[in-house]
Amino acid sequence: MGLKNPFDYKTAAINATVPLGNASTYSKIAVSFPSSENDGEPCMGNVTGICYFPTGTAKSPLVILAHGIGDSSIIPCHALARTLARSGIASFVIYLPIHSRRLPKDMKERFYNLTLDEWFELYRVSVVNIRQVLDWAQSRHEIDSDKIGIAGISFGGYVAGIALGIDDRLKAGALLLSCGNQEKLGWTRSTRRIPRYNVSEAVYKEGQKRYMAYVEEVSAHGFENVVVPRPSYSFDPFTFCSTIKTKPVFLANAIWDEYFPRVAAKEFWQACGRPNQLWLPSGHATAWLFYPLIRSNVVKLFRQAFLT
Repeated sequence: MGLKNPFDYKTAAINATVPLGNASTYSKIAVSFPSSENDGEPCMGNVTGICYFPTGTAKSPLVILAHGIGDSSIIPCHALARTLARSGIASFVIYLPIHSRRLPKDMKERFYNLTLDEWFELYRVSVVNIRQVLDWAQSRHEIDSDKIGIAGISFGGYVAGIALGIDDRLKAGALLLSCGNQEKLGWTRSTRRIPRYNVSEAVYKEGQKRYMAYVEEVSAHGFENVVVPRPSYSFDPFTFCSTIKTKPVFLANAIWDEYFPRVAAKEFWQACGRPNQLWLPSGHATAWLFYPLIRSNVVKLFRQAFLT
């Protein structure tokens, strides 16, 4: 018998859609549905999203686009959606619970000082919402439900990695300016906006040894068949690398990233089977100076995975 999966959820029909008009290369609809609860946990408001359908295509692949922290991070998602539409690929831009339209007021006021449990809940709800979008996609005649991928930026890349690892309906993924291994991130990051993992070096190394042993168990026996020593291990994309590496993946990372340091990103790349990785000569936010290069690699990944 499997163990409890924090990303299980109650399925429900999703029918609330509103047309938003057409452009020369795509049409758009707005989608809204209740965020699924899990054992009575708060659902953080309705899930909303914009789906772009390429014109002239009866049935197309779909890419779910997940933004990062800060409402402005939704902008490159919409830009990517328009580019993918021109390539014959539909996109669903999802508004995650960290977006201002969904984040509870109390959490907004102390955002970078959230408790670990609150961060875990944001991860959990985000992954569940992504899985709900997959349910919706399977009900749409315009979407080829055997060809669905995901691309995520920063926080969105983090939860996209978890979703890619636990849901077989996601066939490919682009994880941008993100990686895994929470303890290593907390120990090596340089930003002061998020508290560092403040323990001795000996405690840190022992924790890493324990976590890697757990990751090996997950690889050998499956996530739902292994007892989790610490709650944080369930909410970490590194935990799911053994599954991620079986799928087409593209990684983009910044050499001087303050939030997802190079040392952690390199280890994540290795654990994911050394997929195509783009290193940008930038920090976390300034990586978007290289948006055309990121965009071309993302489009290349999904074209090769779904259209060739």
